[in-house]
Amino acid sequence: MAPEVREKITAPVYSLKNRFSFWERLIRRMEADWQVEGQYPISAYSNDLDSRDRLQASLSQLPDTAQAALAGLLRALDERFMQRTESDETGELRPWLRPSSGMARHGFWLRKPVVVPW
Repeated sequence: MAPEVREKITAPVYSLKNRFSFWERLIRRMEADWQVEGQYPISAYSNDLDSRDRLQASLSQLPDTAQAALAGLLRALDERFMQRTESDETGELRPWLRPSSGMARHGFWLRKPVVVPW
């Protein structure tokens, strides 16, 4: 019988650290014109936007000193996102984007990548 393999869990999947990683990974994909990975479905874009909303909500629960320390990082990532996206004035993506109910739908939901991978 094969020995049991156990993976060591070092952090929750949706930890604050991982939420920052998810947001940065989306931005890096856009900056590379989606060449980093072969496929990126629109559902993944929706998930990444949802993760950004939840990141904002998570930060608001931290003590002021921690919020201040992380706010600059989030602002920098958000600026990079804005540079690689444009307003979705026609609502082209709206039928496919489903923000989680109750989340603070930031203006990111109303933007689409300049280079669209779909």
